[in-house]
Amino acid sequence: MHPTLYSFDGITLYTYGLMISVGFLLSFVLFLTELKRRSLSVDTGIDFAFWVLLSAIAGSRLVYVLLNFSYFGRYPLKILMIWEGGLVWYGAFLGALAATLIYFRIKKLDGWLWADIAIPYVALGQGIGRIGCLMAGCCYGRPTDLPWGITFSVSEIAPLGVALHPTQVYEMLFNFMIFAVLFSRRNRAAFRGQQILSYVFLYGATRAIVEVFRGDPRGVWLGGAVSTSQLISAVAVAAGIILYFKIRVKNLIAPVDTASVAARGVRPNDPENKPSKRPGKKRPKNDRS
Repeated sequence: MHPTLYSFDGITLYTYGLMISVGFLLSFVLFLTELKRRSLSVDTGIDFAFWVLLSAIAGSRLVYVLLNFSYFGRYPLKILMIWEGGLVWYGAFLGALAATLIYFRIKKLDGWLWADIAIPYVALGQGIGRIGCLMAGCCYGRPTDLPWGITFSVSEIAPLGVALHPTQVYEMLFNFMIFAVLFSRRNRAAFRGQQILSYVFLYGATRAIVEVFRGDPRGVWLGGAVSTSQLISAVAVAAGIILYFKIRVKNLIAPVDTASVAARGVRPNDPENKPSKRPGKKRPKNDRS
């Protein structure tokens, strides 16, 4: 693979960092485009994305440090050296979720609505980021005899010269599938929060499947039968189920007269579908016609 794209005079461009950046920037642009389509504040979206990005980086690094505390306890300054690698997706998701809850509580806006708008593009950016994992050799799989096994010849992380499950590709394809599902349903949610909870269900299930084929150190629970990520997946899905039944009635989206909407040639959830507040012409009191 190609962990390094460019290196000259002490300047190195890593494929992993590039693909993470491309994934974030593309997701960010599409998110802002969706806000414009819904006539929501782009400035709020930019502010929101900034705090989510910082919280995601902090959360992903924190979880990685906790999982490898024996090493970072001896080298505490290494905690700040995130450019050397060491980020955990579930930590990023939990950090971003915490930032979302705090930000929209302070702003007194509907966090469920904004999370629903953002999450399809999060899945897309996540899938693009997995290309960086493949190029760097991190998140590698177990040895396999299957014809689609991949062999690394250059990597400081993955075993060399051994055919491995392409777990980075598995997860990339799952992420793109999740994006396709959520994007296709962005105008058909029954309640606010349905999209983000659907992501939790879909990603939790698919991540648990990919974990079966992972070959890098995963952390073990229940005597080695369950990895750390599988445990987090199970907790996340369970919490998602509880929230689903708790908010689906409270956050119900009012139905739209789809027949009249179709006749006008606009989408059901567009802001222009809101009823007009202009008062009708009043009839004079003495008008007996």
